[in-house]
Amino acid sequence: MSSAALTHQIVFLLGEGKRGRSLGRRTLAQRTGLSEMTVRLEMERLRDEGLLALNKDGGVLTPVGIERFVSLFANVKAARAISLTTLTQEAVVLAALLTCPATRPPWWYRDQVVKEGGSALILVRRRPDGWAFHPDGEQVGERNPCAEQMLADAFPLSHDQDLLVIVSAADRRHAGLGLWRVISEILAETA
Repeated sequence: MSSAALTHQIVFLLGEGKRGRSLGRRTLAQRTGLSEMTVRLEMERLRDEGLLALNKDGGVLTPVGIERFVSLFANVKAARAISLTTLTQEAVVLAALLTCPATRPPWWYRDQVVKEGGSALILVRRRPDGWAFHPDGEQVGERNPCAEQMLADAFPLSHDQDLLVIVSAADRRHAGLGLWRVISEILAETA
């Protein structure tokens, strides 16, 4: 399990929407598919580094924590479960909309997903005329108009050149870790 993937996944949920949102370990465990023990240990580590304050409702990012993860909040517009049965066969499909580019070949990122227990990766880039597979540029709508519409509906705030990272796995835990491992790698490349 990549520690950056684990950290980014939890921090993103804590910082999603309004900053300073408090979430408990049970809620975080449910949303990530991770065990409560894994979430608790990560929250304690973040607290010990001064990035998270724990209270009776759970954990909330400190100002130092928000500052430390500003690039995460700036470059990850959205992350959510999607229904993409026309392009993948797995039970769980998660996607994240990024404003930064992927610099490595798709197979390299797919290997990162597999290391985290996921099974598939799809990268698509927003173009003026719709979503296109990255890096070859083939329009998603040419293969599957339903998938094109689903992506447009799921990510209405996408802009030209945004990158959509789509990961699938048999369960929420592995899909989440695979997705956030790829996000962590892309963010490290752009730093």
